[in-house]
Amino acid sequence: MMVALAVLVIAVFNVQGWLVLARTSRALEQELGDRLQAIAMTLAQTADRLQLTADSLQPGHQTEDRTKTLTAVMNDNRLFNLFVVNDRFEYLTNLRGPELVGSGDPSLDLDMTEILSAFSGIPAQSRLYRAGSSYLKTAYAPVRDSSGLVSAVLGVEADATFFSALAGFRNSLLLVNLLSLLAVAAIVVVSAAMARRAWQLEQAAARAGTLALMGQMSAAVAHEVKNPLAIIRAAAERVKRKLGPVAPPEIDYIPEEVDRLSGIVSNYLGVGVSRPGKTERLDIAALVRGVMADLKHQADKAGVRLDEARSQIPEARMQKSGRSDPGPLNPEPGPFVLGNRNELRQVFLNILLNAIQCQPQGGRVEVGFGEEHGRAVVRVKDSGPGIDAKVLKRVFEPFYTTKEKGSGLGLFVVKRIVEAHGGRVAIEAEPGKGTTVQVGFKGEETKSEGRS
Repeated sequence: MMVALAVLVIAVFNVQGWLVLARTSRALEQELGDRLQAIAMTLAQTADRLQLTADSLQPGHQTEDRTKTLTAVMNDNRLFNLFVVNDRFEYLTNLRGPELVGSGDPSLDLDMTEILSAFSGIPAQSRLYRAGSSYLKTAYAPVRDSSGLVSAVLGVEADATFFSALAGFRNSLLLVNLLSLLAVAAIVVVSAAMARRAWQLEQAAARAGTLALMGQMSAAVAHEVKNPLAIIRAAAERVKRKLGPVAPPEIDYIPEEVDRLSGIVSNYLGVGVSRPGKTERLDIAALVRGVMADLKHQADKAGVRLDEARSQIPEARMQKSGRSDPGPLNPEPGPFVLGNRNELRQVFLNILLNAIQCQPQGGRVEVGFGEEHGRAVVRVKDSGPGIDAKVLKRVFEPFYTTKEKGSGLGLFVVKRIVEAHGGRVAIEAEPGKGTTVQVGFKGEETKSEGRS
């Protein structure tokens, strides 16, 4: 509101300046014209005394006395020029241009309407016009002979010097207008920046409120879920002890999956926390391969092939191992990172699930591992439909999802966990060309125990 008011005030000030300039120019021009017309009428009435009638003038003949008299009149009235023309539009006298006396002047054509009006007996005045650095205006009055007929026209011309000052004022006003436009542009830019900043702060406050609500919801969910999980784990252990040696090996998966689910619940419980849980030195490739193995059945059901990208073993390492071909997979351990096993497992579970679910008609997911600039890098590339640029900007926002049954928390949790481990996650995607998710961590020493 204040910005609009400031812009309005500046606009009104500039418009008012131009209106004042226009009114002043018109008033001064009218006053000058009226003064010149009065002088012309007075001189025409004394034409006999000034020897300006056609009876006393012949083209090309100016007496010295008449010239002195007219020059005195011109100087006394501070005129620019004084001239008389006959009905053939020839100069009978011309104080500023004696060389034109007795001949026509093309410049008279500009005031032809006013001159003809004076020949009809009606005084007239020209518009203000500019000649070089001067602003000139001319008034015309009829000169009558002894019989009362209009035989010539008297022209009285003056230099409106005050219009030069008005021209300076006009230039100053133009400068003020330019500065005003710059001020308006600056106000608009600053206001837009402030509005954008306010919007960002509002969004940040909204995200903070969302995280707080998520924390409360997660606490309630964790309370309701953890107790049944503990009961399921205890029941599985009792069944295993009761069956003893005949217990099927699959029963061991129950406590493991219960622990994993408990970890996931704890992870969502701490969704607003920026630090990892208990960390250890992990072979990130082995961890991701384990997630791939767990998801193989789901991938096969969707017709999606999970592949590991051809490894890029450095040449020095191949020479040391005596290999000439790195082979389709990298059998060596690493790269290693320092992190929480369950949290990082959740990261790649979410990423791989997204890659599988985005290809309901089947496709391929390729997972690659490597080390770049001292960082452990995992890339997950799918052959799905890709992601639109507008959607890509928001994929890490909490509760933002394009899935019908999605929670909008998967990639948000991925980003939170990765950044809590000092890493970075980036997504590259283009509609129709698939999506690549790259996760980078600060790498640990890649030598495994017992290796030199």
